[in-house]
Amino acid sequence: MAWFFASCTEERIDPGSLAVSGPNVVGETTYVRLNPEWVGFNKPRDIVVGNEPFLYVADTDNDRIIMLDQAGRVLGISLTIKRPIAIAQDKRLQLLVCAEFDTLLPGRSVPTTFGAVFRLDLVSVGHLISLATPQRVYYDDEDSTRRYTGVATLYDNSYYVTRVGPKNEQSVVDKDNSILLFSKSDVLITPVTQTFSHDGTGLLSIHRPTGIATLPNSRSVEYVFSQIEVSAATVPLYKVQWIRLVTEGQTTNYVSKFYPSVNGDIGMLEIEKFTRPEGVALDPSGNLFVVDAAKDSLYIFNTRGVEQFSFGGTGSGEKQFSEPSGVSFYDKTVYVADAGNNRVVRFKLSTDLR
Repeated sequence: MAWFFASCTEERIDPGSLAVSGPNVVGETTYVRLNPEWVGFNKPRDIVVGNEPFLYVADTDNDRIIMLDQAGRVLGISLTIKRPIAIAQDKRLQLLVCAEFDTLLPGRSVPTTFGAVFRLDLVSVGHLISLATPQRVYYDDEDSTRRYTGVATLYDNSYYVTRVGPKNEQSVVDKDNSILLFSKSDVLITPVTQTFSHDGTGLLSIHRPTGIATLPNSRSVEYVFSQIEVSAATVPLYKVQWIRLVTEGQTTNYVSKFYPSVNGDIGMLEIEKFTRPEGVALDPSGNLFVVDAAKDSLYIFNTRGVEQFSFGGTGSGEKQFSEPSGVSFYDKTVYVADAGNNRVVRFKLSTDLR
């Protein structure tokens, strides 16, 4: 099997092929594809650049996490962890992974599969990921239908997890489709989306969250999450939402960072902009990256929600994707987990090429 490798070959993206034209797309400043692509995966669903900084890829259908350096060389492979689909790393250099596990329940002859959150303590094993035993830190032992689809850490090592499941109409208090806040010691604090609408379609509504991102190295409490519809009958108008925590007097609430009536017609809140956004990422400056697995595109927005250098198309070519599911950013480079093409592809700002 071909494994990961890298070279300094670079190819310029044709601005005329961009999926969506932003205000600064045409010109010298755009994203350039770095070659070669990194291959050897089986449906990679997520990628994250850690704080070391090493890269971690959720090699989903191979049931493992791949650890890489910046040149794409494999540094290690984790022990088996069933269907990892989301990864984050906290400031203690510990990995958090959304995945699954099988267990045999009393009175049953066939194992039951549960969704769970796992922690890999890399520091305790000298960053030898093959020695880090995945520790299951959270799951609902009374409900095997729930799954955890995204994870993002905050400055104090607390973290958010996105959860999905079928019980939203039946439940009044603990609806499945939620964003959960955990302490740094893996204690569930609260769902932060209790006041969000589960049957509405506007801002501050939540359907099936697919990913979540926080601002790197920031003490502000805000996050961006992506979502898809529960059914064709209820389609959210805003499938990517930027939420921040605001305190006014004695009241603290999570509110939308942008509103059409205030911020005007910005790209991030354009109706039907996204179809199946699966992954989101924020860079240290607050620029937003979104991968859409249905439109096979990478969308990029600045801190005001204005679209910048989006591009994509269906296929395996230089500017194309097939069901991209994860995205990360580091040092002017965007990394995309291109699940349908079983690869990771990289794009760098053309003004930063050396």
